[in-house]
Amino acid sequence: MATTAGAPVPRIPRAEVKQRLLDAAADLFSRRGVHATTLDDVARAAGFSKGAVYSNFSSKDDLVRSLMRRETDGALGALQGMFFPGTSLDQLPEKIGTAFAPYGPGQVEDFALMSEFRAHALSHPEVMADFVRQRREVLDALHGLVEEVFQGQAVQVTGLEPRTLARVLICITLGVAFDWPATGEQAAGELMGDVVAALTRGLTA
Repeated sequence: MATTAGAPVPRIPRAEVKQRLLDAAADLFSRRGVHATTLDDVARAAGFSKGAVYSNFSSKDDLVRSLMRRETDGALGALQGMFFPGTSLDQLPEKIGTAFAPYGPGQVEDFALMSEFRAHALSHPEVMADFVRQRREVLDALHGLVEEVFQGQAVQVTGLEPRTLARVLICITLGVAFDWPATGEQAAGELMGDVVAALTRGLTA
């Protein structure tokens, strides 16, 4: 490709094209919904032709699955950063609260996107298979975090099996984030810290 002056225009790297398409899709899906967004819309928002979409994704469902994968990888990366070996139980509520602080206020678009993933998956079995698999990856990662922090003593400390505790923490985080516009008295991080403090109170008093 060349400019009108004849100077060549650098070709955009394929990885950057894909990233821009995913960014555009994330924005449109969270604001308009997956169903109401076309591949033409995504291409236009990213500044490319529809051909750029099809050179990176075989279909709209493929785009949705790829975006889910990116969001899941981001969540897994965040969880990996939450491991804090050597943390004492009395420090745990503050550490957990800090780790979950980014979830809730200011993250409405992220959770709108997650809602769209879930809704789209309900009527698209192949997408649902990926959705379920990726949600379990997040649960497995948080389960590992619980085992690490409680050093195999989660049941003795909290009364809950490690995997059950991981599920509870995920449900609290998602619930606070989804309901924030209506029940925004307490941020996710603060609430998570309070929950962990209550679960460990008998051993830290």
